[in-house]
Amino acid sequence: MALHERELATEIEAVQVEVKGRLRRELSSVGVLLLTLSSLSPVVSVFGVGGDVLHQAGAAAAGVFGLGLLAALVWAVVYAELGSAYPYAGGDYVGVGRVLGAWAGVVTLAIWAVTAGPSVAFAAQTLSIYVRQLAPQLPAQAATFGGVAGALGVALLSVRRGAWVTGWFLALESIAIAVLIIIGARPPVRGLDAIILHPVAAGVGGALAPVPLGVVALAAVSAVYATVGGNQALFFGEELRDPHRRMGRVVVTACLVGALATALPIILVVLSAPDLGALLRSPAPFAEFLSAAVGPWAGPALSAGVALAIFNAMIVGIMGGARLFFSLGRDGLFPGTANRVLSTVDAHSGTPRAATLVVGAFSAGCCFLSAHALLVFMSGLLVYGWSLVCLAVLVGRRKGLTGAAGYWRSPLFPLAPLAGLAMAVVFAVSDLADADAGRPGLLLMGAVVLAALLWNHFRLRRRRWTPQLGGAETFGENAGFDE
Repeated sequence: MALHERELATEIEAVQVEVKGRLRRELSSVGVLLLTLSSLSPVVSVFGVGGDVLHQAGAAAAGVFGLGLLAALVWAVVYAELGSAYPYAGGDYVGVGRVLGAWAGVVTLAIWAVTAGPSVAFAAQTLSIYVRQLAPQLPAQAATFGGVAGALGVALLSVRRGAWVTGWFLALESIAIAVLIIIGARPPVRGLDAIILHPVAAGVGGALAPVPLGVVALAAVSAVYATVGGNQALFFGEELRDPHRRMGRVVVTACLVGALATALPIILVVLSAPDLGALLRSPAPFAEFLSAAVGPWAGPALSAGVALAIFNAMIVGIMGGARLFFSLGRDGLFPGTANRVLSTVDAHSGTPRAATLVVGAFSAGCCFLSAHALLVFMSGLLVYGWSLVCLAVLVGRRKGLTGAAGYWRSPLFPLAPLAGLAMAVVFAVSDLADADAGRPGLLLMGAVVLAALLWNHFRLRRRRWTPQLGGAETFGENAGFDE
């Protein structure tokens, strides 16, 4: 009897927490779009992953980033359909859990929650590299933790001010992408046929040699990782006005704009670089390309632009993680006091400040780990999370839970979610082939998935837990929808 009363009290407390936590609907589609593009950070994708792919696959980078554009289209329409039906601060886990069941929601929330801190910490450690290029006397730890503290300070602002700040940063960092596209758009030196059919890369001693097909395949997966995105918009769903009608378009726009801003400059540079060998042999190929075109001052300016882009992505990473933890508290997934603290919204700023501080502290703690350890921990997220999202859209359309009247509908259904599941299989195979980070990351995230399933089976299932549709009480007055 006492056990039953405690479980009933826990359920009542969860409901009370849900009513208490409510974010403000004060973002337009443009505001959410700016936040999402800042999180995607095409500058980091081009000068970070793009440079690695160029070293790995050589001229084939142009072709594999072209494939990345196709993958981004699949990613966009699948997430747009799920996000339009379930635009909540919990992101993926709310829609996945409501469509597939509590077990899937618990798995999804677990893999996103455990990677919220490591993703920001990894970005912070990368940020310190570029900051110290501009200020060599600055200690690495000071640059790393200073970056987290600065990003946390901006994330604590109201969401409208945060969107405004990140929007200005996005405009400044995009100058580097615009310059690459403008210079790369000059008449091509080589054709697409030569790059796709006979790609070359810098081999031993710097000589150009054909690229093996297996290397191209691994590079293609890296290119897809760098090109897809847009799902970050879901974390701001409860702060978007008219979310059911707008979220789908925001996700598609963010994904396609981010994908083009990432893939197009890489393709153009490979086609138009006067000396392909010098480009492929350079440790910083895109900086080399810009320096040759506009002068040696491009190097420091580029380091400043990349540092700004990473910092901007950290801001949105903390903001998105805060809304996820806010949703977890509102859903009653922690002990009672923790739930009440996480689900509070600051009366002045309308920001979940307690949850923001928790994510900031989590990120700072993860900064004590090595960059490689953080990378290993994060690398398995996409396989599990992406598979569940595609499955949720397939099942959701059949049940009438996604793609309903007034919601965004994936065209040519079920082509996109089926293609997405095939992509997940390719990601898994690629991770298993990567003994350095991919394979251990896949296994480590598999352990997180198993722990989440056990947690659901032995703890949450007794409470009949399911993700709450937080903020639903405000949808009718703002959008004309009732949940």
